[in-house]
Amino acid sequence: MATRVHSSLHADHTCWQEEAEMWQIDVEQWEKEQAKMLADVESALSAELSGIQEHARSIAQHQQRVRQHELFIGDLERSGRDNPTEIEARLAEDHVNESKNHSQVRKAHERLKRYHHRAMARLAVVLRSLDQEA
Repeated sequence: MATRVHSSLHADHTCWQEEAEMWQIDVEQWEKEQAKMLADVESALSAELSGIQEHARSIAQHQQRVRQHELFIGDLERSGRDNPTEIEARLAEDHVNESKNHSQVRKAHERLKRYHHRAMARLAVVLRSLDQEA
């Protein structure tokens, strides 16, 4: 009788070992999947950060152009040149260009803002979901 009991115990142990080995395979696969996902998320966030930094440079350049334009206007006003019609035409042309540039920067900012808010909201949902599962 003890032999049957021992045989049953050994069979259980063998079954448990096989199952534990399968679990180990699952865990190894999950680790690979998670490492890849983490790398993908890091890459995506890094790309977004690069886009944000590029946009910040664009804003700084825009601000610099506006300051230069404002200084140019002040210089023209102080110079009192003899041909006000030519000066006014140049100012009007420059202002149209600055207005177009400002509109482009504004549109880029709004696009990036919407994208950033959506991305952060989606990541927050994922993080909350992971916290709830733990």
